[in-house]
Amino acid sequence: MAELTRDHLKGLRVAVTGASGNLGTALLRRLTAPGSGVAEVRGMARRQPPSTAPYDGVTWHLADLGETRSEHELTRFLDGADAVVHLAWALQPGRQPERLHRVNVEGTRRLARAAAGAGVRHFVFASSVGAYAAGAGDRQVAEDWPVTGIPSAQYSRDKSQAELVVRELLGSREGTTLTVVRPTLVLQPEASSEIGRYFLGPLLFGAARLVPAPVARVLPLPLPSLRVQVVHADDVAAAMVAVLDRRAPGPFNIAAEPTFDAGSLARSLGTVRVPVPAVAVRAALSAAFHARLVPTEPGWLDIGLQAPALDTGRARRLLDWTPAHAGDDVLRQFVAALARGEGAPGPLMEPAGGPARDTGNDPANVPGPRAD
Repeated sequence: MAELTRDHLKGLRVAVTGASGNLGTALLRRLTAPGSGVAEVRGMARRQPPSTAPYDGVTWHLADLGETRSEHELTRFLDGADAVVHLAWALQPGRQPERLHRVNVEGTRRLARAAAGAGVRHFVFASSVGAYAAGAGDRQVAEDWPVTGIPSAQYSRDKSQAELVVRELLGSREGTTLTVVRPTLVLQPEASSEIGRYFLGPLLFGAARLVPAPVARVLPLPLPSLRVQVVHADDVAAAMVAVLDRRAPGPFNIAAEPTFDAGSLARSLGTVRVPVPAVAVRAALSAAFHARLVPTEPGWLDIGLQAPALDTGRARRLLDWTPAHAGDDVLRQFVAALARGEGAPGPLMEPAGGPARDTGNDPANVPGPRAD
């Protein structure tokens, strides 16, 4: 395949949904950096970020994509935009799957239709490893693996359906380039408190930081082994900038090595693995979820046990992309930051113990942009 054209960043007007979250913040750091060549960056979020870098270099539009009234704001948001990067994704409330579907799938449909109507030339959708079907075993899969999701996981079902939506609306639209980016678990130390609140909830997140060190070094992990890859948010952002720069079409897997199984995950974290049958771990998580002790529905464990590891050869060849951060380093730095309660300015990434805000972890609230 011929090398993709470069230099599309120069003078580009980029509109980013979910721009104040984990991956959105990392992408803004690159798009607003001096010398990026980008002419304008617009951000969409539910809550106004602080007037600090990288948010202060962005024109903000406040809207909830799950609401029909967001359509008027979308018209303003997309007017004259050259490219859209769709990162917004609700992770909570996990006990209201129909609400998540409305935000994530129908919100994606609303945005894609608006982008088509505005004549946007490039649409980049942040999908996930969670969109892939199970069944790969220990081998890594390329982008042609079925994107039918894991039926028992709400997140996986919605990612698979949202991909179908953007392909139907934009995949064959003349003059529009559609790119789907499928990263694995996206981490950075600055997002540790955000992600901790999303998946542990405020009660358990606070309690976990008080666990004595000898106890914290014992990690119950399920059998069969997990298959987990992580990637730094900055590396995913770098891939997305390369996609924009080359107007690269099609799907791209984004992940860093190594691929962890349960044993290597425990060793990387300096913990002792206690093997536990997967059915027992799932039963315990399900009980905690239904008792409202944690906000994480059991389908997330199914993703960890069943989702395939990713082959990133296409991104390396066509984007000249290589992760700058090794996965084991990313994981250790993230966990250390989680234990310290670190974070960053903003309504989503604030550190543990920061000002009380609508972080999206209250089951009565739809959260802001996604954390993956």
